[in-house]
Amino acid sequence: MKIDFNHVLNSTLILFICFISPGVISYAQTTEIPDPNFEQALVDLGIDSDGTINGQVPTNDIAIIITLDVSLKGISDLTGIEDFTALEILDISSNDLKILNISNNLQLTELYASNTGTGNLMISSLDLSNNVNLELLYGENLFFLETLNLKNGNNSILTVTLPCEDEGVPCELTELDCVTVDDEVAASNNKLPYSNWFIQADYSYSDDCSFGITNTSISSINVFPNPLKSSLFIENNNHVKIKKIVIYNVSGKEVLIEKNNFNQINISHLSSGILFVKIETTSEIVTKKIIKE
Repeated sequence: MKIDFNHVLNSTLILFICFISPGVISYAQTTEIPDPNFEQALVDLGIDSDGTINGQVPTNDIAIIITLDVSLKGISDLTGIEDFTALEILDISSNDLKILNISNNLQLTELYASNTGTGNLMISSLDLSNNVNLELLYGENLFFLETLNLKNGNNSILTVTLPCEDEGVPCELTELDCVTVDDEVAASNNKLPYSNWFIQADYSYSDDCSFGITNTSISSINVFPNPLKSSLFIENNNHVKIKKIVIYNVSGKEVLIEKNNFNQINISHLSSGILFVKIETTSEIVTKKIIKE
């Protein structure tokens, strides 16, 4: 019998093409990690399998992680945390974060966010309304926290502990004045589970703390120079009305308050190091980080 080699070759080619068709090929998905300190932490923990700082991590590497401790890593951007979809325990203490978005971490049961080391958590708003499995929120010295949303429909399983201590002396989280919860009446009357919560601040409970709050752009106010030695200048491009300016040290302790001169502030008498300038206007609150030489 004569074999038609052309026919065999064509048939083999067709089978090969079918085998490698797009429907069969799988491509490795990656997650963007723009903060090199965050990615370095993932490499050090053996989570980022490619072992290089390239702004991304294989999504499969992080989608199975249950516990993540990235405290004291100098992280300022936690972008990528949204793909840690199995995450149950997260510690982001003592980093340089201003924003924390964990709305996609639906399995989260424990969150630790404290200012107890060299980092400076400047988180002003914490929204945990999407974290329905959350059982524990623990955060020490969250001096910049202004709004806290715990209305997740499952407050009955949640324990909240937010203490404040300045050089061994108890203090208050002075910026926090409202906490959003499931049951405003039960919380206000110190009923369970709220009676077991500890928040060291002068605040009230509500089922909607956002009422009456206006979100505005913070780009109109700047401070300079940075670093500086003596005088801090305030640039108020839109001429908004400033109510007061408060300066905090790295421990969150108030070291200067200005209620009159909003153009130039003398800080020559303050200790050298990192300082935080909080500018409160009639419509917004701006926080800037400066370095005093």
